[in-house]
Amino acid sequence: MKKKSPKDDSLEGKPMMEPPDDVTEIHSHDIITFNVGGIRFETLRRTLEANVHTRLSDSDFINSYYVEDRMEYFFDRDPDIFKSVLNYLRTGSLHLPSFICGPSAKLELEFWGVRQQKIEQCCWINYNEWNSTQEALKRLEHDRKVTTMLPLEAIEGESTFWKRWRPVVWRFMNRTNSSRGAKVFGIVSLLFVVVSIFSFLAETTEPFDHFIIKTSRELSPNNTKTSTMSTTDTLNTTSSSLTNVTLSGITTSSPSSEYIVKERTVRIKHPALQVVDLICLSYFIIEYVTRLVFSPKKLKHATSLLAVIDALAILPDLIEFIVYYARPDLKGDVDAVGYITIIRVIRVLRIFRLVRHSPGLWILIYTLRASFSELMLLVWFMGLGILLFSSLIYYVDDRDEFKSIPSGFWWTLITMTTVGYGDMYPKTTLGKIVGSCTAMAGVLMIGFTVPALVNNFMLYYRHVQFAMITEETEKLNEEQSKTASVSDKKSINGDIVTNKSPPEVKNNSKNVSESYL
Repeated sequence: MKKKSPKDDSLEGKPMMEPPDDVTEIHSHDIITFNVGGIRFETLRRTLEANVHTRLSDSDFINSYYVEDRMEYFFDRDPDIFKSVLNYLRTGSLHLPSFICGPSAKLELEFWGVRQQKIEQCCWINYNEWNSTQEALKRLEHDRKVTTMLPLEAIEGESTFWKRWRPVVWRFMNRTNSSRGAKVFGIVSLLFVVVSIFSFLAETTEPFDHFIIKTSRELSPNNTKTSTMSTTDTLNTTSSSLTNVTLSGITTSSPSSEYIVKERTVRIKHPALQVVDLICLSYFIIEYVTRLVFSPKKLKHATSLLAVIDALAILPDLIEFIVYYARPDLKGDVDAVGYITIIRVIRVLRIFRLVRHSPGLWILIYTLRASFSELMLLVWFMGLGILLFSSLIYYVDDRDEFKSIPSGFWWTLITMTTVGYGDMYPKTTLGKIVGSCTAMAGVLMIGFTVPALVNNFMLYYRHVQFAMITEETEKLNEEQSKTASVSDKKSINGDIVTNKSPPEVKNNSKNVSESYL
């Protein structure tokens, strides 16, 4: 049997822990009961009288919510946020639950009179992310509707023909889900876009090659003057003695002058593709002008993304047709074709006309525009990497391969993006080490910035999908309400005028509903 030590005898009969000297006695009247959203909270009165200023420390505010029968303060608010506010009064540190939506937490904090700047850093990141997401989605929804929605309430009650039909035409052209006719119009517009893109692509293929023979007459090298005359007729190379030559309305007399007639083959657009482009151009011009005329806010519509894309896609074809119509002899002219080709490069933008018919493509372009700061960060990182590694590779590798630092920009960019064409590559050991560091730095830079773009795209895409489903549901509800109102009117008229029985009224309502749809 184990003996007790003298130390154990000394502790026997004494409390295990001595109460602190600063503990004050708590009475029932010092405890305040809150009922927030059906959950009861109890706290000390002196907790509400802390140095931290909130609405809970305002006696007039909390007394207005006092329930005398239950002897508690009742608030029909979120209990989770109230718990955080109460802990804030106890500890002086404001922490929020991670599962609470940021905008909802913001409303609750405003109700309790707590500034959001008091949120601790560990919770601020999640809170700010929720609110930033909400602001981004609001901007997205505004930009999505700014060119497709018309404030019908503002023109409601107007009796003029123009004000009654303008919103109808505008909705018909911009909301393909508003009616069957609008859906057909959207399909037709999409077909014209596809045909125009096909013409743009087919022009560069071999089956649509079309050539003409251009001839020019030049003075022989012995003469100091040179005259040129072009024609589309097929001529054989020959030399002849001419005394009078008419060139573009100017007659040159050169007795006993010897001319050389030269031929060259020039590739021009196939006549069938010219007809297709002319038809598509006419349709696009009519569509663009119609949208601009019926737009409720013309300046905002003209400067919108879709309108700018439409204008830039129309401009090259319009300039080309005007120039060739005014000067048909310029077809095949080297200098003229060079300038026209530069302008026709903009025709690539007609592909972006699909933005109007493809929500995914529109979201992609909007994501790039909304993520401008992330893109600039990527460009800044890539620029620093290009300057650094192109300088290193110039000094450590073969000078015959990397002749200058600017010539190494291309190699650095291709290596950092992990493309690696192989046209330039390091040959020395130090150069290979620099190349390895360049590749790893590029992977890290892209890995740091690209996920932000991907997250923005997925966020916007899901929101647009949700918005489209919501609009479709609202449209069905609106049609059902209109159908119900028409059926009620028909039923009332049937009862009063013809005294039809309820079953017949029900059948007529069904017929009216079917004809209305």
